Amino acid sequence: MRDKVADESAQAGRNDGGDGTGPGGPTREPSLSGNTWPVLFLAPALALLRFFGEQAWAYWSAAVLAAVGVPAAAVGVAVTVRALSRGRQPLVALWVIGLLAGGSWVLLHRLVSV
Repeated sequence: MRDKVADESAQAGRNDGGDGTGPGGPTREPSLSGNTWPVLFLAPALALLRFFGEQAWAYWSAAVLAAVGVPAAAVGVAVTVRALSRGRQPLVALWVIGLLAGGSWVLLHRLVSV
């Protein structure tokens, strides 16, 4: 039976074994929540400013983390806005945009005001 399915797949020009899971089968788009990885830089920087903001080492460490995290968040927001304009996962996209844009704004505000 399996040979018959493989023969029919080969005749149809498919290489997925006939079950629809191969290259010709349906594909699933990744979730937009994966765009939140810049938070790994923004959160420690905000924590340093919150708890040790008066000390110079904490301020400069937060500035270095912000130098990596804020541009990464800007790219993440741009990618998510593009996905939102295509209609993909609107609630997740709004959450990601709010999280990254808000975190970046708060971090920059804290760096300037300290």
